Amino acid sequence: MRLVTKPLTYYIYPPMIRIDKKLLIYKLPPILFAGVILLLSSLPNAQAPSFDIRNIDKFYHGLEYFLFGILIFRAFPHVHASPRRVVFYVLLFVFGFVYAGLDETVQSFVPNRDSSIGDWLADIIGYTVAGVSVLLYRTRR
Repeated sequence: MRLVTKPLTYYIYPPMIRIDKKLLIYKLPPILFAGVILLLSSLPNAQAPSFDIRNIDKFYHGLEYFLFGILIFRAFPHVHASPRRVVFYVLLFVFGFVYAGLDETVQSFVPNRDSSIGDWLADIIGYTVAGVSVLLYRTRR
């Protein structure tokens, strides 16, 4: 039996905590973005610039959830190769729709903020466009 020894530098400079790079690159951004969404939803006097365009807030909702959808679908790069990919994609879509509903529910309890089905639909449309875009991109690769 061979005795395995560690170099002296191991004991002088113990190894640091290993941080998974895939976790930082793929999983952390959507988690942080989800936190930013809820933070912005809970601010009582947050107003996005309107530029005198009617219903511009729907565009902002769609854009916000488009970016969120890109990050969520990007967080699971190997789902497309899975034999159960349909189930995984349905779950990712359901997650986005439910999170958008949670976001609108949080807004309904914040003073000087309003929540509407139209906002939720704009969220869903933005998220769906992102999800379908990622699906199309992955099928063409």
